[in-house]
Amino acid sequence: MIHKLTFGLFTEKDTASFIRLLSYIKPYKLRIIFALIAIIGVAFTESYLAAFIAPLVNQGFALPSDVSPIKTDNGVIASFVHLKDSIHYAIWGTANKVWIVPLFFMGLVIFRGICRFISQYLMSWVAIVAISQLRQDMFNKMLDLPSSYYQNTSSGHVLMNMVQMAENSMNNASNVFIVLTRDTLIVIGLVCVLFYLNWQLTLVVIVMFPVLSWISRYYRDRLKDIINNAQLSIGSLNSIVNETHQGHRVVKLFGGQNKASQNFNIINNTIVRLGKKITQANASRSPVSEVIGSTALAIVIFIALWQSQKGITTIGEFMAFIVAMMQMFGPIKNLANISIPMQTMFLASDSVCEFLDQQNEHDTGTMTLSHVKGTLIFSNINVQYHADTKKALDNFNLSIASGEKVALVGRSGSGKTTAINLLPRFITPNSGVITLDGVDINDLTLRNLRSQFALVSQDVFLFDDTLFENVRYSRPNASEKEVIKALESANLMEMVNKHPLGLHQPIGANGGQLSGGQRQRVSIARAILKDAPILLLDEATSALDNESEKLIQRALDELMKGRTSIIVAHRLTTIEKVDRIIVMDEGKIIEEGSHAELMAKDGYYAMLRNLPNLT
Repeated sequence: MIHKLTFGLFTEKDTASFIRLLSYIKPYKLRIIFALIAIIGVAFTESYLAAFIAPLVNQGFALPSDVSPIKTDNGVIASFVHLKDSIHYAIWGTANKVWIVPLFFMGLVIFRGICRFISQYLMSWVAIVAISQLRQDMFNKMLDLPSSYYQNTSSGHVLMNMVQMAENSMNNASNVFIVLTRDTLIVIGLVCVLFYLNWQLTLVVIVMFPVLSWISRYYRDRLKDIINNAQLSIGSLNSIVNETHQGHRVVKLFGGQNKASQNFNIINNTIVRLGKKITQANASRSPVSEVIGSTALAIVIFIALWQSQKGITTIGEFMAFIVAMMQMFGPIKNLANISIPMQTMFLASDSVCEFLDQQNEHDTGTMTLSHVKGTLIFSNINVQYHADTKKALDNFNLSIASGEKVALVGRSGSGKTTAINLLPRFITPNSGVITLDGVDINDLTLRNLRSQFALVSQDVFLFDDTLFENVRYSRPNASEKEVIKALESANLMEMVNKHPLGLHQPIGANGGQLSGGQRQRVSIARAILKDAPILLLDEATSALDNESEKLIQRALDELMKGRTSIIVAHRLTTIEKVDRIIVMDEGKIIEEGSHAELMAKDGYYAMLRNLPNLT
């Protein structure tokens, strides 16, 4: 259908993604139909205003006629002709035309304006609502994507899809629909008027249509890659701005302003260069279209002057023809230029659909567990992130009893964090099985599985909200009293009491208004509040000073009672009291036992323990 509407400019392959997105406007078909009716009204009045010139010149300045139309036949066609002649006589044939004609003209203009408003408003309304629903689906899709997608895709690219591409696809669709339908109908109506006035001259006008179509094809092919690269560059620009915002401390501390500015300038200059090319193409197309139209007009004037000498045409008809032809230039130019916004629309639709087609996080589990005890078993686990790299975990086997406190230690890259990330299925092993209370974690739904864990990571993330909401994020129905208790356990009540807003103080983007230790303690309070049966502590006390660390360690010791706890630690002084220490290297367990047992062995753990800094 679109292939036909665009006169073959775009193939079905070009339009496939856009056609798919049309499902977002289907619920509003009634509004689109009313908009289409209004567009037809615009096209009709535009065409009639051109034809208005002929009777204005030929009859408007002539003397009134005393003879009204007489109906000579009873047929339907005769009745229609008589009605048309009667209206024509009422407007142009009586002495009242002095005031009827101006009022009739104003009525046409007002009617056209109302139709323009209705069509524009309804289509814009549909586009706005459709964009809202599309973005909601895209955001919901983002929530269901696996962790690997976030690791491999920049936030700028995601932001570009959700903000710019979604808007380009739907807003351009609204504008393109209006231009295609309105201006096509206007051109068709004006061509009918031209044929009615002078068919010989109309044939000259029609010759320029295929020429203008060829120009549109030329610019479409030339600009396709340019428009696509311009849109992708916006995503890169978003990424640079986002990285600079999040890493402003690193930029300032290491004097990276010049580097950041250079990176921004490279992308910004690329966008400017591509924008100039698109602008140049747009600017050059209009004069070319005008030259073609003016050439056709010159030929029309020549033929019309020749016809007037032969008495074939009247001055009024010629003037009406010229006005109709001049009115046609605008719609024709719009249709000739429509390929660029359509190209943008189709490319944006491709990008949006590509995002929507990303594979969701696999959740094949159907079982749920309640009253989890926390027994965990890793059986023959192998994890390899890339085919050409070493295994992150190599035939890893580990049993953790319910309520046991286990620490994973080893050099960076030994596989500790990988083992932690396997449990909530942030990553999937290449082979092997992990069970929770004897049930394969792959058989559990992701929601149920992840509800059994509370995680405190060394990479703390906090939301741009209040302290209260950040702590309560782990349990949205928690009371204020419960949140305060969690904050007390995390040694944060002093910060609460000092702030005028207390519990409801804003903490900034990613806790930017807090110190490193405070941010870490907020994440610990969040984990404490969740009250999950299994605790995952990935260097949970890494950002704390010695005094806070002691207080938090006591809170964590109390919290870990009766709970299965897995602790990834670089600072080995924090894990001396755990039940068992698992020493890892290159994805394998090389030692295990209590602190005293491992120190007595004087092996790898003892060597690590004596290093000034494990990391």
